[in-house]
Amino acid sequence: MSIPLRATIDDRREAEAGVPPFEPPPWLRNAHAQTVAGRYLLRGDIRVPASRHEIDLGDGDRLCVLETIPPDWSRGDPAAMLVHGLGSCARAPYMARIAGRLAALGVRVARMNLRGAGDGFGLARGIYHAGRTGDVRLALAWLGSRAPGSPIALAGFSLGGNLALKLAGEAAVDPVPGLDCVLAANPPVDLAASAATITRPQNRLYDWNFTSWLRREVRRLHGRFPDLGRPDLRGVRSVRDFDQRYTAARNGFSCADDYYERSSARAWIARTTLPGLVVHAADDPFIPAESFAGVAFPRPLEFEMTRHGGHLGYLSRRPWHGDHRWLDVRFAAWLADRWGLPADRLDLSAPRRTRRITALPGVHTRHA
Repeated sequence: MSIPLRATIDDRREAEAGVPPFEPPPWLRNAHAQTVAGRYLLRGDIRVPASRHEIDLGDGDRLCVLETIPPDWSRGDPAAMLVHGLGSCARAPYMARIAGRLAALGVRVARMNLRGAGDGFGLARGIYHAGRTGDVRLALAWLGSRAPGSPIALAGFSLGGNLALKLAGEAAVDPVPGLDCVLAANPPVDLAASAATITRPQNRLYDWNFTSWLRREVRRLHGRFPDLGRPDLRGVRSVRDFDQRYTAARNGFSCADDYYERSSARAWIARTTLPGLVVHAADDPFIPAESFAGVAFPRPLEFEMTRHGGHLGYLSRRPWHGDHRWLDVRFAAWLADRWGLPADRLDLSAPRRTRRITALPGVHTRHA
């Protein structure tokens, strides 16, 4: 597989910038090993205290957000909104890890459960999908109202990365107040290509897992709201089947292809005026590197493609700032550099990292 030269991590350039190139351990060079290990290994203590809030979406649905406020945060200090991927939620380990890292830097962090996901199940009759940027826009408005004058970063992972990049492109015409930058990890910017890639024999386990989860969640949703009727999922054996039969029909698309074309971030990237960082692994099992071929990344939006890393894996051979989670540090370091935050707080072994991150656990508020 050829990797676009502009997207390839250049060891010398990154070293000069203080960013070590991603290098996996010899036993974790395989893309599937990185993907699986990234999810299940080196999880550590990822409990991040947070207060729970609900946001009214204006159509009868609500979504749930978890917010963590560092004890030394002041009005005007930076804030961030994190958006999870398909089959995930705000409490996923990678979401909690990133939230903890950013909070340690002094960043106010909100973790968004997409419509109906995680703690937001039962609050919405509708479902989230890869192009539903209106919900993210409302969540950012909510965060902006709580942190007036603060620069806000939008960071998305996998499907959440597609949402983040699509919204960044839309913001060039319809600005999002307070939105300062955008970050995306392993975003499926060409949804049709990803849907086709995941059906390959070597990826069938991923497709089966996602499809099984989607089928269960739909049945659970229709059980919670019986007036939705009984879902017809007969013959749905792949993510594409599901999008054809259910996602498209419930969200105003004529078919899966229409959904993929109108929701993919690929066409929006060139319009982006926000600075940011997009990280992808050339060996991602089900989001092909070819999705980025020919994409004109604007100068403020950096694009880095590592040779290894799998899907949201990036478990490195050597620790960086005391952490083997290369992607976590990469995002935190990029934001620390952009906002001029103390670099010593990036180090997991630094004494100040032992400070407790406080919030208001158990608080349950609703906001229009």
